[in-house]
Amino acid sequence: MKFFRFHSILFCVLVVLNSCNTTRVVKPLEKGETRISADLGGPIVGFPIPMSSLSAGYGISDKLNAFGGFHFTTLAYQSLQFDFGVNYGFLEPDEWKPGISGSFILNPIIDLRTNNSSLFPETALNFYWQLKEKHIPFIGITNWYDLAKNSTELGKGQLMHPTMYLGYNYEGPKWIFGIETKWLNLNKELMVPQVDHTSLGGKGAVGLYFKAAYRLIRSE
Repeated sequence: MKFFRFHSILFCVLVVLNSCNTTRVVKPLEKGETRISADLGGPIVGFPIPMSSLSAGYGISDKLNAFGGFHFTTLAYQSLQFDFGVNYGFLEPDEWKPGISGSFILNPIIDLRTNNSSLFPETALNFYWQLKEKHIPFIGITNWYDLAKNSTELGKGQLMHPTMYLGYNYEGPKWIFGIETKWLNLNKELMVPQVDHTSLGGKGAVGLYFKAAYRLIRSE
């Protein structure tokens, strides 16, 4: 019962706060490249909630990347939140034809009060364009999967929690800066206690996020 109670409380928070960072990898990293990123932003409640995370990514090949991150904001709920994932580039951009990449991500959450844990798998599909080398506009959709959906309060748990996003990354030789807006949990009305959030048509929540990243490229 302690796990079910933990999951219910935590899920009420995550239902608005999931996808609480910019997209980790849109355009695949170069082979041997390491990238360190900091993210800030969140759902808009009159202003974007200042949620924060740090992450690192590595280019295993020119198509396959691995990444992981740590989320600082969930410490306020006495919980640890991480994300670990891989990204694969299916198609490179060609003029106005978008490049396509996809990610599979695991989001483990650990309750420090009870030592209980929960795991939220996530999939993402990105469509991006490369304009004049440094400019990367993109759109995409991601989905969280609640594997313990039947344990949420009042039987309101759902397996799938989709989010759509639109963003832009500026990629310099060393520094990358990005801005992204998301429509979180777009398929449902969100009723989270003490959270008055911006939505679209009464569905989901709107979030705004910012990224700063530094690129390291390994010498061959």
